[in-house]
Amino acid sequence: MNYKHIYHAGNFADVAKHVGLMYCLEALQRKDGAIFALDSHAGRGFYDLQAPEAHKSGESEHGIQRLIETSIDEPLLAGYFAALRARRGKRLARYPGSPALIAGSLRTQDRALFVELMPAEARAAEREIESQGRVRTEIGDGYAALKAFLPPEERRGLVLIDPPYESLDELKQMLQAFSDAYRRWPGGIYLMWYPIRSAAQRSMVHARFEALGIPKMLVADLAIHPDDAGIGLAGSGLMIVNPPYGADEYLGDAYTAIHKGIATPDSGYVEVARLTPERMAQ
Repeated sequence: MNYKHIYHAGNFADVAKHVGLMYCLEALQRKDGAIFALDSHAGRGFYDLQAPEAHKSGESEHGIQRLIETSIDEPLLAGYFAALRARRGKRLARYPGSPALIAGSLRTQDRALFVELMPAEARAAEREIESQGRVRTEIGDGYAALKAFLPPEERRGLVLIDPPYESLDELKQMLQAFSDAYRRWPGGIYLMWYPIRSAAQRSMVHARFEALGIPKMLVADLAIHPDDAGIGLAGSGLMIVNPPYGADEYLGDAYTAIHKGIATPDSGYVEVARLTPERMAQ
């Protein structure tokens, strides 16, 4: 596997994904009971936005750096900006990956597991994240971890599945792993990230999820280019299963604010809508 997220850290897709992740974590913590978070394709803790790789791609410049410049006062994004430690007029030196964001939000009673296939990335996460004993990082296959560690003893929590999509059958693998995990833990919140590269591909992804016959699926798509612009990554999506109360409205408004802050006028779109109902027909 040659994928290196440093080229993409802090791009618009990271922003959209992490805003959704933070909302779900905060919603779970509205109750005092302990929660468990599993990040199946964790990566490292932090990404150096001054590194040559980040400069070469320029994706953070058109993502989080631009959003800080245009939208630092947006109330809907205040919690996200606070987690990044973003400040008005200041460039962000490093961008936290999902393990750092999850670890930074945990309470004393909460627990998290980060699984990463690449040893160097996993070791970086161990070095960079202050755990206070509440998090553990493992080197291994994220899909196997779904089978090994679910359901958790806490009974409440979330799973983030965010693969690199280098393999042609990645979507198939993810859907199978998620479906198996859901059967074992139907009450968990699942967030699954996917790229949007064309209108046909986006429709296919939605259809494949819908075909699983699982209720309470929320589509949250944000694109900063037309679907068929032919530029690679036009947009990104989150499929959220068992979305917490208020997620539909919040993500619709938050993604609209992100789109306004990052995208050029009349380019791309936001779609936040239910893919499957609260209950499936028998």
